[in-house]
Formats: sequence, structure tokens, C-alpha cells
Amino acid sequence: MKENLNKLKKNKIVFIFAPWLIYALYLILIAAPQYESASKLIIKSTDGGSSFDPTSLLGGSIAGVSGSNDSQVIEAYIQSNDMLQFLERSLHISEHYSSDMGDIFSRLSGNHTKLDFFEFYQQHVTVEVDSASSVISLSVRAFSPEFAQQINRAIIERAENFLNEINNNLAKSKMTFAQGEHQIVEDKLQKAKQDILAFQSEYNVLDPTAEGAVSQQIAFSMQSTLAQKRAELNTLETMMSPNASEVISLKRQISAIEEQMNEQRENLSKQTGQQSLSVTQQMAQYSNLQIQLQLAIQAFSSSLVSLENARVEAYQQLQHLVTIESPTLPDDNAYPKIVYNLVLFGVILLIVYGTVRIVIATIKEL
Repeated sequence: MKENLNKLKKNKIVFIFAPWLIYALYLILIAAPQYESASKLIIKSTDGGSSFDPTSLLGGSIAGVSGSNDSQVIEAYIQSNDMLQFLERSLHISEHYSSDMGDIFSRLSGNHTKLDFFEFYQQHVTVEVDSASSVISLSVRAFSPEFAQQINRAIIERAENFLNEINNNLAKSKMTFAQGEHQIVEDKLQKAKQDILAFQSEYNVLDPTAEGAVSQQIAFSMQSTLAQKRAELNTLETMMSPNASEVISLKRQISAIEEQMNEQRENLSKQTGQQSLSVTQQMAQYSNLQIQLQLAIQAFSSSLVSLENARVEAYQQLQHLVTIESPTLPDDNAYPKIVYNLVLFGVILLIVYGTVRIVIATIKEL
């Protein structure tokens, strides 16, 4: 026993070689191959810009391509628990990752918790976003190339549906708001029309302003005619006897004009008494109603334009998840990287060995 310990002390390199050899045997003989399916995506907006952001995800670096914030939303969703639950419901990925296809160290534990499953998922699904081009790189690892590709495709499909749902919800919200505002303006226009119709029905007038102008014109015409006839009568009375037929006829005409004028005044006075508003007041009130109607018509026209602009804007802000590179079907396993892992593990062992030697030497000196 002492001889063996002495040999170990003399051959200290065995403390490095033995773990390295064990790890190499594991990688070569035991470790299950893992295949990686890769794809590349990008978010493209309809109008050549980007505005997909429930809270203001704005920005874009390439014409027609959304900004990095939009891509980061998709990145976060792909790595979210919601995506994991979707994959579990549709593909039952826990059965694959915990199957005998994986070795004891690389597969998912059979009695795993939800947190363990989520952490395992995040380790096997990698998403990276290029800050310059906003291209989303997606890679999925699985114990078979077909299943890795299947998971990759399912993630892309679900992410696209997620983006479409957000787009539709945003478009519906904007259109609902625009339609609600338009409905308010339309109701005001209908009310202005009803007010004018009620006024016309109450006072039995079509247009008090026009009718007042006509009445004034008739009154002025009758007064002018009456003055002219009286002047003619004065002229004839200076030249003829009062019993002359021309004088009598002219007097009758003057009496008829005066009677007509009195009748018109009585009708106007009677109408004013019944309606409790004078002609001038009717004209003023009708003028106010006409102004309200014109304002309502202008507001309605502007609202129509705004509604159409909202429709166009909602369409222009729609975004689509475009697949630049379809999910690949790997020919060879990407993991484990035997040479890389062995070199890295060897370097780590050398560093640990060197550190321990330095610590022991320091302790001996003290």
C-alpha cells in the first residue's frame, strides 16, 4: 500500500491523466450523439418599416425589416415557458429527451420538475439575434436528426402564429378606436340633421331665412306699388273730378293693395303669436342649426379620412416572420464535440494541478 502511494507521489501526472482518460472513455463510448437543426428567421414589415410593439417596439435598420427589439421579442417567446408547453402538447418532447436514446448524463431525468424541464429546454434550444441585421438564428438539439428538425419547424410555426396574433390584436385595437371615434362624429351629424327637421316641422317652415327674404321683398314691392298708385291718384285728382272713372278705379286699386298689406301683417302677427318666436328669432335659430350641421358635416368628412388612414396604417404595420434558412436535417451529430471537450478538459486539469502545486508549495514554505 505504501509502495503504491509512493508511486502515486512520484507519478503525479496520473492525477491529470486518469480523469482525462475516464472523460475520454465517456465521450467516445457512452455519450449519446446529439443532432442540431439550424434555421434563420427575420421579421419583415409590410410598409418597409417596423412598428410591432405592444408598448412601442419601434425601430429598424434595414428597409422592410423590423428592428432588433422586435426580434428580441420573438427570441424571448421562443425561450419562454409558453413555447415549451406548446412543444410538450404537440410533440411530447419530454418523452424524447428522457428516453434511452440519451445517456444518463445528457438525458432529462425521469422524475424531473417543471423547473428542471424548463432549464433543460433552454439548454437545447438556442436563439441568437444579430444586432446589425436583426436576423434570428435558431438551433435545436435532439437525440435524432429528424426530431431536431421537427422541433425547429414547430417553433417557427408557433412563433409566426404568435406574431400574427399580436399584429391582429394591434390592428383590431386601432380600428376599434377609429371606428368608435367615427361613430361619435356620425351620431353628432345625425343629431344636427334631426334638429333641423324638428325645427322645420315645429314652425312649418322650410327655410326661415329664404322665406323672410321673400316676405320682405313682397312687402317692399307692395309698398312701392302703393306709393306709386297714391302719386298717380294725387295727379289725377288735380286734373279730374272725384267721380271720374279713372279716379274711382285708382282708389279701388289702392284700397286692394292696402287690404292685402294689412292681411299679410295680420297673418304674420298671428303666426308669430302661435309659434312664440318672431321671424327674426326663427332666422337666428335656424342659422345656428345650419352652422352646427355644417360643422358636423366637416367633422364627418375628416373622420372618414381618419378612418381610412387607420385602415391603411393598420395594414402597413403588419409584420411577418420570414424564414431565410429552413430548418436543416443534420447529417452528423454536433454534440458531443469530442476533440474540443477533451482539449478543454485537459487544460482545466492542468490549471487545477498547477494551482494545487502552487498552494502546497506555498504552505510548505510557511
